Amino acid sequence: MKEKKSDTKEIKKQINQKHIDFYDKTLSILEFILDEYSRELTRADVDFLEMPKNSVAVIDFLISAIGKVQKGHRLALGLDDENIENTEPEINIVEGLSESKI
Repeated sequence: MKEKKSDTKEIKKQINQKHIDFYDKTLSILEFILDEYSRELTRADVDFLEMPKNSVAVIDFLISAIGKVQKGHRLALGLDDENIENTEPEINIVEGLSESKI
């Protein structure tokens, strides 16, 4: 039974690594597309207010895709499982304190 649990853990680890590799590759592709598309936009010499709706749609698509990759990466890496430790100093409030009594 213990061997089956370790096999399952190993399989999960391998699948998770494949997801991480996939998201890394996808992010690289999106980075390339964004770089090339931004170069194309700057060469197009189009007024900002006259930007074609197609260009806005492509940018929206890229932003959405990047957000999905980020979410997948966070899930695959377990970043959302970690509890973020509050490092802010604790502030104590003392009521009824008068400056004249100090």
